[in-house]
Amino acid sequence: MIYFFVFAFVFLANIFPQAERYTKGAENGYSWIRMEEPGQFYSTSKETYLGSILERFRLTGERYPEIESLSCKADIEKLYREGKSEEISLEGIVFEIDKFYLLNENMIIPIIFSYCYSIKKLAGAGKEELNNYREKVLLFCND
Repeated sequence: MIYFFVFAFVFLANIFPQAERYTKGAENGYSWIRMEEPGQFYSTSKETYLGSILERFRLTGERYPEIESLSCKADIEKLYREGKSEEISLEGIVFEIDKFYLLNENMIIPIIFSYCYSIKKLAGAGKEELNNYREKVLLFCND
């Protein structure tokens, strides 16, 4: 009987938080955090997830599908132009995104925008510019 209750508790605990994992149809900070939980059935790591974002950017180029005003396409291109893209590792970006999601109010922000926040930071954006970007993203998320 105790096994049934433990199973039911674990099952229910994993079902109900599912709604929090998406903002406007995109995976957000709750999904990001769950990628590190060893008991979850995620088929990918954080690095692989970010690699897929970079591959999509490489393949689609001009047709990058995120909201244009919240995109980081110009920042990515700046890093490439300045030759800084070779210095950036996926592990470094994962570290930056992990720091971004330490602030609880950022958890609703889709991963693509936390990635862009990190790219902007690596491209040299100042604190005020980063805060303005974060505020615009939060407004978009709460619309």
